[in-house]
Amino acid sequence: MEQPSIIKIDYKFKSTRILVENLVAFLTIKRISHLSVLLNPICIICGISYLILPIYTIFWDVFGILIIVTLFVNGLLVYLSSIKVNKATKLGKKLNLICYVYLVFMILALMGIIGGNLIIYASYTNSIINSLGGYFLIYFCFISLFAFSFLIALFDIKNINNRILWNSENNIDKTVSNRGLKRVLKRILTILSSITFIIGGLCAFVTLFGSFEIVTTIFAMFSSQFGAFFSLIFLANMLLLFKLKKHKWKPKKIKRKTIIGLVISFVMLLPLFLTHLTIFAANKNFSNAFGDDWQSRIPVKVNNYLLKTPFTTPGYFLGIPPKDCLVEEHTLFYDEEGINLYFDAYMPLKKGVGLPGQNSTILSIHGGGWILGDKGGSDRIPFNKYLAAQGYIVFDIQYGLFDSFLTPIDPVTPRYTKGDFNIDDMVRHIGIFTNYLAENAQRYGANLDSVFVTGGSSGGHLTCATALAIANGNYSDILNSTLIIRGIIPYYPANGMASWFGIDGREEFKNPETLIEESSPPCLIFQGTHDILNYFGIATNIRDIYLSQNNKQCAIIWMPLGGHGCDFYYPGYYTQIFLYYMERFLYLYH
Repeated sequence: MEQPSIIKIDYKFKSTRILVENLVAFLTIKRISHLSVLLNPICIICGISYLILPIYTIFWDVFGILIIVTLFVNGLLVYLSSIKVNKATKLGKKLNLICYVYLVFMILALMGIIGGNLIIYASYTNSIINSLGGYFLIYFCFISLFAFSFLIALFDIKNINNRILWNSENNIDKTVSNRGLKRVLKRILTILSSITFIIGGLCAFVTLFGSFEIVTTIFAMFSSQFGAFFSLIFLANMLLLFKLKKHKWKPKKIKRKTIIGLVISFVMLLPLFLTHLTIFAANKNFSNAFGDDWQSRIPVKVNNYLLKTPFTTPGYFLGIPPKDCLVEEHTLFYDEEGINLYFDAYMPLKKGVGLPGQNSTILSIHGGGWILGDKGGSDRIPFNKYLAAQGYIVFDIQYGLFDSFLTPIDPVTPRYTKGDFNIDDMVRHIGIFTNYLAENAQRYGANLDSVFVTGGSSGGHLTCATALAIANGNYSDILNSTLIIRGIIPYYPANGMASWFGIDGREEFKNPETLIEESSPPCLIFQGTHDILNYFGIATNIRDIYLSQNNKQCAIIWMPLGGHGCDFYYPGYYTQIFLYYMERFLYLYH
């Protein structure tokens, strides 16, 4: 009676093995080369088209998938070429060297695309001259990446019938080649590749399971939002490591490393794969908090100004063009207590006439654990410029920080904002700006009857404290009561965590959720599910207190696998999705 079961299991095993063998047999250099020759020019043409016309169409979604598929195909082509080629021939040596160069270039080019985007978004102006380096870096790396592999594929096709070149029995270079400079370079490359492999494993672990202390928290900040880039970088690195070690590793070790490498690449792609689930959940939470009819409350004319889709993959790789607006940088509003506090103002062109924001005011409060950080930054600048271009008046402000032991190693935070300040002082400094704003609103065209407050981490905590205290009406001695708060937008708020840094203050300012009332302004929270630094219970606690006060107007936009600060990369999937819902929230309640 047991025999049929054994036969069935054996049949399944054989079927799987045959399927794998057939797949391996199909993945020949000839087939992969022809596929690469087809896909690479399409990616180059689409990339140039996106630069010229970055307006959203469903075609860009297809292009985004094509980018990732093509890069995986290119990596496979290069690896197959390098292991099949006869390195004992002169032509084989050249191809083998080219394959080494391509894998290294693939890693550097993907990092270059990230760097180019960060350069562009760190600039206050949209001047092409100021951002030329960033655009050049992005498109040089992007186009070169596909053009390089296209040429390799053409080379393989041209020489596909050269039996001597592809003689797998003689694919070991028998010449004296491992001495001198080449041997040293290989050792250096092997060490770097091995370290990168370990880093890839750590990034995958943190992405999957979250951070658990400060070092892994830093990894989590980057690993999830750059996951698609890192997946391809770690894949190229794995192939490079195999090329370097294939004659020294036993087959079992190669198989084990292959499985680990593929798992790392797959895990790093998970945040991208989960974007549709993220959008579905965000839409549901948004509707539960702000009404199932929220979409119908936004006129078609207004919708024409808003983002057309929550996420576009080409934008993730090639960037989202910054919006035009007026920027007034570094204006002083306070110079007492031994500190100087400044703000940046972002204003719409043509005074915002006809734009969705209608000159509503947004007060942006930076994060940094109450001890460091500054206004501006590569994430907030493009965010603020976008909102200003939509008709909002955005003020990105400084406030007094607690001077801690981290000061000597902190190159970002201006020294002139440091002092012995607690949470009460920080709220008071923000209040000084609200007084300044009330006196100068007309100059900036700011509508103080429609004010939103936003900020991340410690800035998210101060966002809650400032907005809820103003709305409460009992703190007019600190915060200007002429501002009418229409909405609160904290992302990964750090409510109640200031004591970890030894920073004291009033209980209601340290834990501002105690100020939530039935009449409190609507609240939209951005929170990563793997943000262990700011345990996500803080976000759910804020929402639960809203509900306990018979106020259901609080929604959380959850970011699956997102760590602390997972909005750092402006065109990333997390930031794109959040901005999509944020600008709709702003319009609904402005």
